[in-house]
Amino acid sequence: MELFSARHLFWIGLAALFAAGCANMRRWPLDGRAHAAFRLALFALVLVNELGWFAYRHFVVGIPIVDNLPLHLCDLSVFVLFAGLATGGRLWSELAYYAGVVGALLAVYFPAISETGSIRPIAEIRYFLTHVALVGAGFYFTFGCRYRPPARAILRSYIAVHLYALVITPLNLYLGTNYFFTLSAPKQLAFIHAYPHWLFLVAVSAIFLTVFALMHLPFAWARRSAG
Repeated sequence: MELFSARHLFWIGLAALFAAGCANMRRWPLDGRAHAAFRLALFALVLVNELGWFAYRHFVVGIPIVDNLPLHLCDLSVFVLFAGLATGGRLWSELAYYAGVVGALLAVYFPAISETGSIRPIAEIRYFLTHVALVGAGFYFTFGCRYRPPARAILRSYIAVHLYALVITPLNLYLGTNYFFTLSAPKQLAFIHAYPHWLFLVAVSAIFLTVFALMHLPFAWARRSAG
């Protein structure tokens, strides 16, 4: 997919609209049918989408399990989404909003889709459905559920992302994989490979911290206005 082509812009726009709709769920009672139906529908959509794609890649394409593990950041965000929808825990809400939304937005803006041929359109739909859902979920758990994360949630989420990078890197070295792109940038983003990988890691880390802080501004402003 060509970056910022009409097809790409469609998915970017859909992510923005879905996020706005999820934030607007605050208009309905949290214990009402609308929230219950939304949580169930989102859970089922992402679960079927991910399990179906995993089964296709493993059983049809024949990709080995070691190369098909759900260990990228957005894969973990899917588990966070499931935990948040099932339990409503505040920690899951924070991780879904900061790490989940930022990781998913990076994936939406810079899609890394390797499939070619007749399966390509299906791969694109599967890829964007999950990542758009992750973007919306972060806004749902916070704005939609009327939860204002404290400032320390920024640090918790930032540390969680880096701890995961530290844990997954030795596994990548052992298995010869590249989950969370800790060993090299996505192949689909050729322009990034013109620079040293450490610079890519530093840039991504800085982006995460900066965007986490920017995403917290609405909550900081709300607390200041209320106080």
